[in-house]
Amino acid sequence: MNLHPDHAAPEPGAPSPESRCGSPTGNGPASYQHLAALVRGICPDAPSPGIDGPQRIAALLEDTAWNCEPAIRAGLAAVLARLAQPAGQPMDALPSDLSWPRLWREVEAHDDFLRLRDVESNLRHAEVGAFPFDRHDWEHAREEECALREHHRQVRETSYAPAQPAVFRVH
Repeated sequence: MNLHPDHAAPEPGAPSPESRCGSPTGNGPASYQHLAALVRGICPDAPSPGIDGPQRIAALLEDTAWNCEPAIRAGLAAVLARLAQPAGQPMDALPSDLSWPRLWREVEAHDDFLRLRDVESNLRHAEVGAFPFDRHDWEHAREEECALREHHRQVRETSYAPAQPAVFRVH
């Protein structure tokens, strides 16, 4: 959910406001600033997670259809739990095989999962949750989407018509 004050409507696929009431991330710019400071502490060169970063992490952790590695889920849960603590306390280090960029890629992958699940919902004319759609289905849908983009690129750059002859002759 985008917490920017100018955005009143929730993003598609975002958790409902009721599911966020007990969220340890808080609400608004203070939570974002806390996460941004935390990210800078973990990985100084990492880009900002954005003002909706805490809610995106919470949405991933709450989504039962999103299967991710337990270590990544635990790392994101640790980051989210750290946001509930007062600023200034040192965070426990992430396991050595996890880095902030890897954790954030999972959040971005989940965002794409939500997008494609909404697309699938529109194609089926069914509500999200009325049909099975998990990480495996998302990966398949991404492959199909890439194949469609490649087909569109080929159509745009080539022609179905046969090539023009180099010389036109009349006998």
